[in-house]
Amino acid sequence: MIIATGSVDINEATKLAQDASDSADDLAEKMKNTVATMNGKTTFSTSTPFDDGKEHNEGDMWTVINNDVASAMYIYTSGEWKIKKWDQEALSVKQLSALTADLGHVTAGMIESAKIIGGSITGSTIHLSSGTDEYWLDYNGFHTTDTAVNTGTWVMPGLIDLGGSKANPRVMVSADGIYSGAQRISTQSLTMSAGSVFGTTSGNIYFEIGGGDSGQGGATLHAAGFSKMSQLSVKRNLSDVSGDYALAQISGTDVKRYDYKDSDNSQQTNIGPVIDDVNSNGNKAYNISSDLINKQSDGISLDNEVGLLMSAVKELTKRNSELTMRVAKLERKMQE
Repeated sequence: MIIATGSVDINEATKLAQDASDSADDLAEKMKNTVATMNGKTTFSTSTPFDDGKEHNEGDMWTVINNDVASAMYIYTSGEWKIKKWDQEALSVKQLSALTADLGHVTAGMIESAKIIGGSITGSTIHLSSGTDEYWLDYNGFHTTDTAVNTGTWVMPGLIDLGGSKANPRVMVSADGIYSGAQRISTQSLTMSAGSVFGTTSGNIYFEIGGGDSGQGGATLHAAGFSKMSQLSVKRNLSDVSGDYALAQISGTDVKRYDYKDSDNSQQTNIGPVIDDVNSNGNKAYNISSDLINKQSDGISLDNEVGLLMSAVKELTKRNSELTMRVAKLERKMQE
């Protein structure tokens, strides 16, 4: 009942009456879709908690259900309804056959799954080599920033597809990692049945027997062919190599037969130069041209070895031709 004293604006009175009618209709609709136990302990409704005219006590439950789907649960606490938050034990079930929901921000220690489908996965900040590094996964592939190796970002385009074909992917092994096309996809060592492949900061790649990392000896590398990049467009500071110089370097290098210490008796005996890294200068047991030793002084530069041999052979061929001509001239004079 509305009791008015004094004058009341007809429009205001009409609005008050309409609001009262709407509230009554809304409450009636809510009550129609609300079911409670006899003691009011448990209430099921299509609406969030409202004043249903019943007395509620501490611990009473109110469940919101629409189309047989429970969307929320409230607990009566300290005189008001508070939404129930589920802990990990409450959700410990044998199997969730299907979970469809916008979970918003989810924090989890570990997620184990046979398949995860999503737009992107972003990893927390980690430390790969040094500095602060980040990684993330999206439809373009696996991305990471490694401040110790590259201040930029490199991408592994897909987790399986490395480009090319499955039988012939475009993959290159370099001293600082593995590349697919121009993108680096790994900085880690590769483990093989014959041993391991590992790189060092000096830029070398070792194939080691037994998976060690000493660089001593090494595994045998088998391949149907080997091509060295030798285009003029990738070279600079070209100069001639004297045939006399090349012949002197080859002639002054000792060639020995030897076995590696970490090889067994079944290994084939090796023949080649020896870098004396045991004795001091002036007391070297074996001579070797400095042009044959790599920058790290722990191996033979096969490129220089082949180059010096080619130049030496050319010099010997030249000298042999000159001697042949001189012999031919002497023979003609003797015949005259």
